[in-house]
Amino acid sequence: MAALPVLLLIVCIVLPASAIANTAEAAWQHYYRQSEHTRQHDDTVLAAELVQLEQQTAAKPAASRRFGFDTDAPPSWYQTAAGKALLSSMLSLQTPSGGWSKRTDMSQPRQPGQHFGVEPAYVPTFDNSATTTQLQVLARAYTATGNPDYAAAFYRGLQLVFQAQYPNGGWPQTYPLRGGYHDHITLNDGVMADILNLLLDISQQTTDFAFVSENIRQQARQHFAAGVALLLQLQVNTGDRLTIWAGQYHHRTLAPAAARAYEMVALASAESAAITELLMRIAKPEPAIANAVTQAANWFLQNQLANLYWHPVDRVLVAKPGSHRIWPRFAEIGSNKALFADRDGRILYDVHQVSLERRQGYAWYTATPEQTLQLYQQWQTAH
Repeated sequence: MAALPVLLLIVCIVLPASAIANTAEAAWQHYYRQSEHTRQHDDTVLAAELVQLEQQTAAKPAASRRFGFDTDAPPSWYQTAAGKALLSSMLSLQTPSGGWSKRTDMSQPRQPGQHFGVEPAYVPTFDNSATTTQLQVLARAYTATGNPDYAAAFYRGLQLVFQAQYPNGGWPQTYPLRGGYHDHITLNDGVMADILNLLLDISQQTTDFAFVSENIRQQARQHFAAGVALLLQLQVNTGDRLTIWAGQYHHRTLAPAAARAYEMVALASAESAAITELLMRIAKPEPAIANAVTQAANWFLQNQLANLYWHPVDRVLVAKPGSHRIWPRFAEIGSNKALFADRDGRILYDVHQVSLERRQGYAWYTATPEQTLQLYQQWQTAH
Protein backbone atom coordinates (compact mmCIF):
# COMPACT_ATOMS: atom_id res chain seq x y z
CA MET A 1 0.00 0.00 0.00
CA ALA A 2 1.40 3.38 -0.96
CA ALA A 3 2.23 5.73 1.82
CA LEU A 4 -0.16 8.55 2.32
CA PRO A 5 1.25 11.99 1.55
CA VAL A 6 1.98 14.12 4.58
CA LEU A 7 0.85 17.71 4.37
CA LEU A 8 2.92 20.19 6.34
CA LEU A 9 1.03 23.31 7.20
CA ILE A 10 3.28 26.26 7.97
CA VAL A 11 1.38 28.97 9.76
CA CYS A 12 3.02 32.37 9.67
CA ILE A 13 1.78 34.79 12.29
CA VAL A 14 2.64 38.35 11.40
CA LEU A 15 2.50 40.66 14.37
CA PRO A 16 1.59 44.30 13.80
CA ALA A 17 4.35 46.83 14.32
CA SER A 18 2.69 48.15 17.47
CA ALA A 19 2.73 44.69 19.06
CA ILE A 20 6.41 44.25 18.24
CA ALA A 21 7.19 47.67 19.69
CA ASN A 22 5.24 46.87 22.86
CA THR A 23 7.08 43.57 23.26
CA ALA A 24 10.44 45.28 22.84
CA GLU A 25 9.55 48.01 25.32
CA ALA A 26 8.43 45.39 27.83
CA ALA A 27 11.88 43.79 27.59
CA TRP A 28 13.53 47.14 28.28
CA GLN A 29 11.30 47.87 31.27
CA HIS A 30 12.07 44.43 32.67
CA TYR A 31 15.77 45.16 32.25
CA TYR A 32 15.50 48.49 34.09
CA ARG A 33 13.53 46.90 36.96
CA GLN A 34 16.06 44.10 37.29
CA SER A 35 18.93 46.59 37.31
CA GLU A 36 17.29 48.64 40.05
CA HIS A 37 16.55 45.52 42.09
CA THR A 38 20.19 44.44 41.78
CA ARG A 39 21.43 47.87 42.86
CA GLN A 40 19.11 47.94 45.85
CA HIS A 41 20.23 44.46 46.88
CA ASP A 42 23.90 45.49 46.85
CA ASP A 43 23.08 48.64 48.81
CA THR A 44 20.93 46.75 51.33
CA VAL A 45 23.65 44.20 52.08
CA LEU A 46 26.19 46.94 52.79
CA ALA A 47 23.70 48.99 54.82
CA ALA A 48 22.86 45.99 57.01
CA GLU A 49 26.54 45.41 57.62
CA LEU A 50 27.01 49.03 58.71
CA VAL A 51 24.07 48.79 61.10
CA GLN A 52 25.53 45.68 62.69
CA LEU A 53 28.86 47.44 63.11
CA GLU A 54 27.16 50.63 64.38
CA GLN A 55 29.05 52.45 61.63
CA GLN A 56 27.58 55.49 59.87
CA THR A 57 29.45 55.40 56.57
CA ALA A 58 31.40 52.80 54.65
CA ALA A 59 35.16 53.13 54.38
CA LYS A 60 37.02 52.63 51.13
CA PRO A 61 39.36 49.71 50.46
CA ALA A 62 42.93 50.28 49.30
CA ALA A 63 43.42 51.64 45.79
CA SER A 64 45.59 50.28 42.98
CA ARG A 65 46.25 51.29 39.39
CA ARG A 66 45.10 47.85 38.27
CA PHE A 67 44.09 45.18 40.77
CA GLY A 68 47.16 44.93 42.97
CA PHE A 69 48.33 41.49 41.82
CA ASP A 70 49.66 39.66 38.79
CA THR A 71 46.55 38.75 36.82
CA ASP A 72 48.62 36.56 34.48
CA ALA A 73 50.11 34.31 37.15
CA PRO A 74 50.47 30.65 36.05
CA PRO A 75 47.90 28.11 37.27
CA SER A 76 50.41 26.51 39.64
CA TRP A 77 50.68 29.77 41.61
CA TYR A 78 47.08 29.44 42.76
CA GLN A 79 48.04 26.20 44.50
CA THR A 80 50.45 28.09 46.77
CA ALA A 81 49.63 29.73 50.10
CA ALA A 82 50.16 33.16 48.51
CA GLY A 83 47.85 32.31 45.63
CA LYS A 84 45.13 31.05 47.94
CA ALA A 85 45.41 34.17 50.10
CA LEU A 86 45.06 36.38 47.04
CA LEU A 87 41.97 34.53 45.88
CA SER A 88 40.43 34.82 49.33
CA SER A 89 40.98 38.59 49.21
CA MET A 90 39.59 38.86 45.70
CA LEU A 91 36.46 36.92 46.65
CA SER A 92 35.92 39.20 49.65
CA LEU A 93 35.63 42.11 47.21
CA GLN A 94 33.06 40.42 44.96
CA THR A 95 29.82 42.35 45.29
CA PRO A 96 26.64 40.58 46.42
CA SER A 97 25.49 40.93 42.79
CA GLY A 98 28.60 39.12 41.55
CA GLY A 99 30.95 41.73 40.05
CA TRP A 100 34.08 43.66 40.96
CA SER A 101 35.43 47.19 40.97
CA LYS A 102 38.33 48.81 39.13
CA ARG A 103 41.34 50.62 40.61
CA THR A 104 40.95 48.58 43.80
CA ASP A 105 43.77 46.63 45.44
CA MET A 106 42.46 43.08 45.55
CA SER A 107 45.55 41.68 47.23
CA GLN A 108 44.16 43.03 50.50
CA PRO A 109 40.96 41.51 51.90
CA ARG A 110 37.88 43.64 52.26
CA GLN A 111 37.23 44.55 55.89
CA PRO A 112 33.73 44.65 57.41
CA GLY A 113 32.19 48.05 56.80
CA GLN A 114 34.16 48.77 53.63
CA HIS A 115 32.79 49.46 50.18
CA PHE A 116 33.45 46.84 47.52
CA GLY A 117 35.60 49.29 45.55
CA VAL A 118 37.28 52.66 45.68
CA GLU A 119 34.63 54.18 43.39
CA PRO A 120 31.45 53.27 45.28
CA ALA A 121 29.05 54.75 42.74
CA TYR A 122 30.41 52.59 39.92
CA VAL A 123 30.61 49.10 41.39
CA PRO A 124 30.34 46.57 39.81
CA THR A 125 31.89 47.63 36.52
CA PHE A 126 33.33 46.22 33.30
CA ASP A 127 35.52 49.27 32.78
CA ASN A 128 39.31 48.83 32.72
CA SER A 129 38.81 45.04 32.37
CA ALA A 130 37.16 44.76 35.78
CA THR A 131 34.94 41.73 36.42
CA THR A 132 36.09 40.00 33.20
CA THR A 133 39.63 39.82 34.62
CA GLN A 134 38.43 38.36 37.91
CA LEU A 135 36.36 35.74 36.06
CA GLN A 136 39.39 34.70 34.01
CA VAL A 137 41.48 34.41 37.19
CA LEU A 138 38.80 32.32 38.91
CA ALA A 139 38.54 29.96 35.93
CA ARG A 140 42.32 29.46 35.93
CA ALA A 141 42.39 28.97 39.70
CA TYR A 142 39.52 26.48 39.70
CA THR A 143 41.14 24.48 36.90
CA ALA A 144 44.36 24.36 38.93
CA THR A 145 42.85 23.59 42.34
CA GLY A 146 39.31 22.24 41.94
CA ASN A 147 38.21 24.49 44.83
CA PRO A 148 34.39 24.67 44.53
CA ASP A 149 34.35 28.17 46.03
CA TYR A 150 36.15 29.46 42.94
CA ALA A 151 33.67 27.81 40.59
CA ALA A 152 30.72 29.19 42.57
CA ALA A 153 32.12 32.73 42.47
CA PHE A 154 32.83 32.34 38.74
CA TYR A 155 29.27 31.28 37.94
CA ARG A 156 27.83 34.08 40.07
CA GLY A 157 29.95 36.66 38.27
CA LEU A 158 29.13 35.23 34.86
CA GLN A 159 25.42 35.46 35.61
CA LEU A 160 25.94 39.18 36.26
CA VAL A 161 27.55 39.49 32.81
CA PHE A 162 24.55 37.75 31.25
CA GLN A 163 22.10 39.87 33.22
CA ALA A 164 23.86 43.13 32.34
CA GLN A 165 23.49 42.66 28.57
CA TYR A 166 20.94 45.08 27.14
CA PRO A 167 17.99 43.67 25.17
CA ASN A 168 19.67 44.92 21.98
CA GLY A 169 22.90 43.02 22.69
CA GLY A 170 25.17 45.73 24.13
CA TRP A 171 26.68 46.20 27.57
CA PRO A 172 26.85 49.31 29.76
CA GLN A 173 30.08 50.39 31.38
CA THR A 174 28.71 49.64 34.85
CA TYR A 175 25.94 47.38 36.07
CA PRO A 176 23.63 47.90 37.88
CA LEU A 177 22.95 51.05 35.89
CA ARG A 178 24.11 54.28 37.53
CA GLY A 179 23.05 56.90 34.98
CA GLY A 180 24.93 59.30 32.71
CA TYR A 181 27.44 58.11 30.15
CA HIS A 182 28.06 54.96 32.19
CA ASP A 183 24.76 53.65 30.77
CA HIS A 184 25.99 53.98 27.18
CA ILE A 185 26.81 50.84 25.25
CA THR A 186 30.53 51.00 25.90
CA LEU A 187 33.39 50.00 23.64
CA ASN A 188 35.70 52.50 25.33
CA ASP A 189 38.60 50.92 27.24
CA GLY A 190 37.72 47.54 25.74
CA VAL A 191 34.49 46.92 27.66
CA MET A 192 32.56 45.04 24.96
CA ALA A 193 35.69 43.44 23.51
CA ASP A 194 36.65 42.09 26.96
CA ILE A 195 33.20 40.68 27.60
CA LEU A 196 32.82 39.11 24.16
CA ASN A 197 36.30 37.59 24.24
CA LEU A 198 35.42 36.02 27.59
CA LEU A 199 32.15 34.63 26.23
CA LEU A 200 33.91 33.28 23.15
CA ASP A 201 36.49 31.52 25.32
CA ILE A 202 33.72 29.96 27.38
CA SER A 203 31.80 28.96 24.25
CA GLN A 204 34.86 27.31 22.74
CA GLN A 205 35.75 25.57 26.01
CA THR A 206 39.35 26.81 25.94
CA THR A 207 41.74 25.37 28.53
CA ASP A 208 40.76 27.42 31.58
CA PHE A 209 37.05 27.07 30.81
CA ALA A 210 36.83 23.32 30.19
CA PHE A 211 34.92 22.90 33.46
CA VAL A 212 32.01 25.14 32.40
CA SER A 213 28.76 23.20 32.05
CA GLU A 214 27.14 22.71 28.65
CA ASN A 215 24.09 24.70 29.71
CA ILE A 216 26.21 27.71 30.63
CA ARG A 217 28.24 27.39 27.43
CA GLN A 218 25.02 27.50 25.42
CA GLN A 219 23.99 30.66 27.23
CA ALA A 220 27.42 32.17 26.57
CA ARG A 221 27.05 31.40 22.85
CA GLN A 222 23.66 33.12 22.75
CA HIS A 223 24.90 36.24 24.53
CA PHE A 224 27.99 36.29 22.30
CA ALA A 225 25.92 36.04 19.12
CA ALA A 226 23.66 38.90 20.23
CA GLY A 227 26.69 41.06 21.01
CA VAL A 228 28.33 40.42 17.65
CA ALA A 229 25.08 41.12 15.80
CA LEU A 230 24.92 44.50 17.52
CA LEU A 231 28.55 45.28 16.66
CA LEU A 232 27.74 44.80 12.98
CA GLN A 233 24.91 47.26 13.41
CA LEU A 234 27.08 49.78 15.26
CA GLN A 235 29.96 49.92 12.77
CA VAL A 236 29.79 53.51 11.55
CA ASN A 237 28.58 53.88 7.97
CA THR A 238 29.34 57.27 6.41
CA GLY A 239 27.04 56.64 3.45
CA ASP A 240 29.56 55.37 0.96
CA ARG A 241 31.46 52.93 3.17
CA LEU A 242 31.82 51.27 6.53
CA THR A 243 34.51 52.71 8.77
CA ILE A 244 35.23 51.61 12.35
CA TRP A 245 33.37 52.02 15.66
CA ALA A 246 32.69 54.88 18.06
CA GLY A 247 33.75 54.70 21.69
CA GLN A 248 30.21 54.52 23.04
CA TYR A 249 26.61 54.62 21.85
CA HIS A 250 23.32 55.67 23.39
CA HIS A 251 21.85 52.42 24.67
CA ARG A 252 18.42 52.99 23.11
CA THR A 253 18.94 55.09 19.98
CA LEU A 254 22.32 53.49 19.13
CA ALA A 255 23.64 56.90 18.05
CA PRO A 256 27.37 57.49 18.72
CA ALA A 257 27.61 59.34 22.03
CA ALA A 258 30.08 61.30 24.12
CA ALA A 259 31.37 60.27 27.53
CA ARG A 260 33.63 62.59 29.51
CA ALA A 261 34.16 66.11 28.18
CA TYR A 262 37.32 65.07 26.34
CA GLU A 263 35.75 61.84 25.00
CA MET A 264 33.68 63.29 22.21
CA VAL A 265 31.44 61.70 19.59
CA ALA A 266 34.06 60.18 17.30
CA LEU A 267 35.51 57.06 15.76
CA ALA A 268 37.75 55.31 18.31
CA SER A 269 40.80 53.62 16.82
CA ALA A 270 42.15 51.57 19.75
CA GLU A 271 38.71 50.28 20.72
CA SER A 272 37.96 49.46 17.08
CA ALA A 273 41.21 47.54 16.80
CA ALA A 274 40.12 45.38 19.73
CA ILE A 275 36.72 44.78 18.14
CA THR A 276 38.31 43.89 14.79
CA GLU A 277 40.61 41.37 16.49
CA LEU A 278 37.63 39.87 18.29
CA LEU A 279 35.74 39.41 15.01
CA MET A 280 38.79 37.77 13.46
CA ARG A 281 38.67 35.13 16.20
CA ILE A 282 35.37 33.77 14.86
CA ALA A 283 36.29 30.50 13.15
CA LYS A 284 33.72 30.54 10.35
CA PRO A 285 32.73 34.17 9.87
CA GLU A 286 29.56 34.96 8.00
CA PRO A 287 29.92 37.34 5.02
CA ALA A 288 28.73 40.30 7.09
CA ILE A 289 31.41 39.65 9.72
CA ALA A 290 34.12 39.18 7.09
CA ASN A 291 33.09 42.44 5.45
CA ALA A 292 33.15 44.28 8.78
CA VAL A 293 36.71 43.09 9.37
CA THR A 294 37.85 44.02 5.88
CA GLN A 295 36.31 47.49 5.99
CA ALA A 296 37.81 48.21 9.41
CA ALA A 297 41.26 47.09 8.23
CA ASN A 298 40.90 49.33 5.17
CA TRP A 299 40.11 52.27 7.43
CA PHE A 300 43.23 51.63 9.52
CA LEU A 301 45.36 51.46 6.38
CA GLN A 302 43.90 54.64 4.94
CA ASN A 303 44.22 56.67 8.14
CA GLN A 304 47.63 55.67 9.46
CA LEU A 305 50.18 58.30 10.37
CA ALA A 306 53.71 57.51 9.21
CA ASN A 307 57.00 59.15 10.20
CA LEU A 308 55.42 60.75 13.25
CA TYR A 309 56.10 60.02 16.90
CA TRP A 310 54.08 60.83 20.01
CA HIS A 311 56.73 61.76 22.55
CA PRO A 312 55.98 59.89 25.81
CA VAL A 313 57.52 62.55 28.05
CA ASP A 314 57.09 65.88 26.28
CA ARG A 315 53.64 64.82 25.02
CA VAL A 316 54.07 66.41 21.62
CA LEU A 317 53.81 65.03 18.10
CA VAL A 318 57.18 65.17 16.37
CA ALA A 319 58.54 64.11 13.02
CA LYS A 320 60.52 60.89 13.12
CA PRO A 321 61.34 59.25 9.76
CA GLY A 322 61.04 55.48 9.91
CA SER A 323 58.98 55.41 13.10
CA HIS A 324 56.21 52.89 13.59
CA ARG A 325 52.75 53.80 12.38
CA ILE A 326 50.40 55.49 14.82
CA TRP A 327 46.75 56.52 14.77
CA PRO A 328 44.86 59.27 16.58
CA ARG A 329 42.72 57.85 19.35
CA PHE A 330 39.71 59.76 18.03
CA ALA A 331 38.77 60.64 14.46
CA GLU A 332 35.94 62.84 13.25
CA ILE A 333 33.07 60.90 11.71
CA GLY A 334 32.94 61.76 8.01
CA SER A 335 36.24 63.57 7.58
CA ASN A 336 38.43 61.13 9.56
CA LYS A 337 40.40 64.11 10.91
CA ALA A 338 42.12 63.61 14.26
CA LEU A 339 39.98 65.01 17.09
CA PHE A 340 41.02 66.26 20.50
CA ALA A 341 39.34 68.03 23.39
CA ASP A 342 40.04 69.45 26.81
CA ARG A 343 38.17 69.27 30.07
CA ASP A 344 35.90 72.09 28.90
CA GLY A 345 34.66 69.91 26.02
CA ARG A 346 35.91 72.28 23.31
CA ILE A 347 36.68 70.34 20.12
CA LEU A 348 40.23 70.80 18.82
CA TYR A 349 42.02 69.60 15.70
CA ASP A 350 45.57 70.16 16.96
CA VAL A 351 46.78 68.11 19.92
CA HIS A 352 49.18 70.86 20.93
CA GLN A 353 46.19 73.09 21.72
CA VAL A 354 45.15 70.64 24.44
CA SER A 355 46.20 71.64 27.95
CA LEU A 356 49.38 70.03 29.26
CA GLU A 357 47.37 68.37 32.01
CA ARG A 358 45.18 66.54 29.49
CA ARG A 359 48.10 65.75 27.18
CA GLN A 360 49.88 64.14 30.11
CA GLY A 361 46.77 62.45 31.46
CA TYR A 362 45.29 60.93 28.33
CA ALA A 363 46.48 58.72 25.45
CA TRP A 364 45.78 60.80 22.34
CA TYR A 365 47.65 58.51 19.94
CA THR A 366 47.89 54.75 19.75
CA ALA A 367 49.85 52.07 17.90
CA THR A 368 47.32 49.35 18.72
CA PRO A 369 46.03 48.92 15.13
CA GLU A 370 49.55 47.87 14.06
CA GLN A 371 49.03 44.45 15.65
CA THR A 372 45.51 44.33 14.23
CA LEU A 373 46.79 44.82 10.70
CA GLN A 374 49.40 42.11 11.17
CA LEU A 375 46.71 39.70 12.34
CA TYR A 376 44.55 40.82 9.43
CA GLN A 377 47.18 39.66 6.93
CA GLN A 378 47.06 36.18 8.47
CA TRP A 379 43.27 36.28 8.60
CA GLN A 380 43.06 37.23 4.91
CA THR A 381 45.13 34.19 3.97
CA ALA A 382 42.87 31.90 5.99
CA HIS A 383 39.62 33.39 4.72
